[in-house]
Amino acid sequence: MGRYDRSIKIAFDKTSGEILEADEVFDIKTDAFEIRKKYHEKNLALSCCECEQDLMVSGSKYDRLHFKHKPGHSYCILADGQLTPQEHERFTKILIAKESDRHKELKNKIGELLKSINGVDLNSIAIDNKFIVKQNGKRRPDVYCKFEDKEIVFEIQLSDLSLGYILSRYEFYKEHGIYLIWILDNFDVRNQGTLERDIKYLTKYQNFFKLDEKSESLKLECEYKLVYLTNDNKLLTEWRKKSVSLNELKYDNEVFQAYYYNFGDNKTKTESLQKKKAEEIKEAERIRFEKLRLDNAKSKANHVRNLIADFRKRKIQNYNSVIEELEEMDDFEIKILNEVLNLKGKIVENKPPLIKWINEAKQEDVVFLEFILGTDKIELEIDKTDELERTALQSIILNDNIHNSLPIKSLFKAGYRLTEKDLFFLEQLQNTKKDLLADIHIYKLCNKLTEKSLVDDVFNFSKLLFIIESARQDELIYYNFTGNKWISFANNAIQYYSEYWEYLELSFKRFGLWDKLIQLDKKGTFQKKVEAFYSKMPKQKYDFDEVFNDLYPEIEYEN
Repeated sequence: MGRYDRSIKIAFDKTSGEILEADEVFDIKTDAFEIRKKYHEKNLALSCCECEQDLMVSGSKYDRLHFKHKPGHSYCILADGQLTPQEHERFTKILIAKESDRHKELKNKIGELLKSINGVDLNSIAIDNKFIVKQNGKRRPDVYCKFEDKEIVFEIQLSDLSLGYILSRYEFYKEHGIYLIWILDNFDVRNQGTLERDIKYLTKYQNFFKLDEKSESLKLECEYKLVYLTNDNKLLTEWRKKSVSLNELKYDNEVFQAYYYNFGDNKTKTESLQKKKAEEIKEAERIRFEKLRLDNAKSKANHVRNLIADFRKRKIQNYNSVIEELEEMDDFEIKILNEVLNLKGKIVENKPPLIKWINEAKQEDVVFLEFILGTDKIELEIDKTDELERTALQSIILNDNIHNSLPIKSLFKAGYRLTEKDLFFLEQLQNTKKDLLADIHIYKLCNKLTEKSLVDDVFNFSKLLFIIESARQDELIYYNFTGNKWISFANNAIQYYSEYWEYLELSFKRFGLWDKLIQLDKKGTFQKKVEAFYSKMPKQKYDFDEVFNDLYPEIEYEN
């Protein structure tokens, strides 16, 4: 008789107390005939090792004998046809293990020890003899009891279980509000097999239990995974062991699991703590970095301050090395430098620092004034007045110990604007010092600039600008021609500024001077010069273009 897959692999002989394995007794003809004969002579009382219902010996159309539940039987997992052949094989091993000496020893020990536990209903204790029957099936746990307001079952496992078997047990008990505790006798946390991993990942707790046989009362040896943070904020886990009583366990009434240590929640809390600690470490590192950055910036600022003071004291005439250091500083370092210098809003002897420096300056200090006004790195209030309401411009002009052109250039390049007091001062000066008349006109032109980098061009092209300004104001500026002064003025312009004549002619025409010149040119000298100019027109220069367009945007000119 060939072997084929039987759904019920073993049966319990209630007469002899033996386990009969179907594949052994039915595959040997003589044994098969003897078993069949005994059953039909009613000398063999067979029951299912899972549900304890009666079994019968049945044959197929090919005369293959097998164990089978009798007609009208109630639910049994071995009879529902849902198990795969592999799951049947594992399930059979479980049932055989249940009849092992070790399995019997453990369930009897647990049952006996439960009797001495406060809170356990003594009448509820059942050792492998109680079926929990529900609408969707029935289960026979190894040990059952009622503890306080809870129902608890203990399932002892000495061999591998299929995930299907584990889940069916877990879901059945959970659905009916019964706490399931797996007792794993041969469990090794460092060498977990499929069974241990399947049970571990059923819930978030990841607790394993075995009977603590050293204890005189019922205690379970719980192995759990502790979560903790190291000093350097690494999250680690470590297996720990603790002998616990039923009273020391916690009971989750949602998934109906007993546990001692909540791995899932503690892992979540520790991860949250790790994140918070990481943020604290990051913030502490940021603060440390900012302090170091600030200390370095202050050190550099003090160095630059002392360097400038030393250069000024020793009348050094070249500040390039200081300028290079300023250029190498980043925005934060420049900010700290200005805090250290503290020049904005500062008053020394009733004067802003700039005016005090101007008043004390000798010619050899002019380089320092050019430097302090020329750098955009140092914050300096250039529009503040002293106790006499004198401005920086006035202070430069009134200091007879210095040539004022360079510091005044630097002052305008720094963005200085003439004030009403300056205009009044210059007007008074114009009346008393005729030799300063040209300078005063230059200052007013610098004041009109929108682009302060063109200050040098105003000084360099001042004579050319005076010609245009004369045309614009219809009044000779700087020039002192007599007689037919406008013709003399125009003849001088075309003769000595012929390379820029395009600009001058445009200006004369735009401001109405051209027509006036034609009327005044009775002898035709101007017109002859214009004809001669165009007959031998010299090459025109356009280095005047930027300052011209800045000061006279109303004149349309494209070179």
